[in-house]
Amino acid sequence: MAVVWQRQEDGVLYQVHRRGDRMRLFANGVQHSEFHPKRLVTGSVWDLLWLPALLSEPQRFRRVLILGLGGGTLLPPIRELLAPDKLIAVELDPHHLAVAREVFSVVGEGEQTVLGDAVAWLNAYDGEPFDLIIEDLFAPDNEAVSRAVPADRAWVRTLARHVSASGTLVMNFGDFTEYRQSHAADQHTMKGWSSRFRLSCGDCHNAVVAFTRDPARSVRLRRRLQQDARLAPLLRRGRLDYHIRQLDCAGA
Repeated sequence: MAVVWQRQEDGVLYQVHRRGDRMRLFANGVQHSEFHPKRLVTGSVWDLLWLPALLSEPQRFRRVLILGLGGGTLLPPIRELLAPDKLIAVELDPHHLAVAREVFSVVGEGEQTVLGDAVAWLNAYDGEPFDLIIEDLFAPDNEAVSRAVPADRAWVRTLARHVSASGTLVMNFGDFTEYRQSHAADQHTMKGWSSRFRLSCGDCHNAVVAFTRDPARSVRLRRRLQQDARLAPLLRRGRLDYHIRQLDCAGA
């Protein structure tokens, strides 16, 4: 495995490792992103962040917001599977954004990337709501996988305020305990969502939780994957690894 890009700043060592066509972004030895130019899926946590969009008809997601772009792993599948009219991605770390733009080269024409604090950006935002918000905020210098922004009452309500009437919110947690201890699991705080799901996969400890405005069922996700010519072969061969479970109203 070769190191093809490296930067160091404020005690954080950023490296991009390459093995064959696959490239992976690390910060202090913790992987934050990966990219393979010929593969739509990673077989890991990044797939869990876009999969909830297939709980609904993909064409309904015209406006997409990513909070915590990292190296841009999510951009190719969202572009390919959803083809949104508007895609905005906010990233705090300039080195991560540089990797997305210059090393992985995954930022497409018309896609807006913003260097800045996601919380401050969303609090200041006064435009149209988004049909899909993916919130993936992890600190680049964490030795353990955990959130950089607490999912407290104020933050989850801010997120909800910017999701459209039929939209979906996806949040990434270090593990299910972190979710359970957050306000995202609180029934009162999260009222206004019809369905919620936990997604996980075999090679990660993360708990990705999706909230949908409209009622949804996991069987619809499976059906859409089986009917999609790009994804069905990956599902059959086990390259698209995911588990999904619908959570009850209390978030248990």
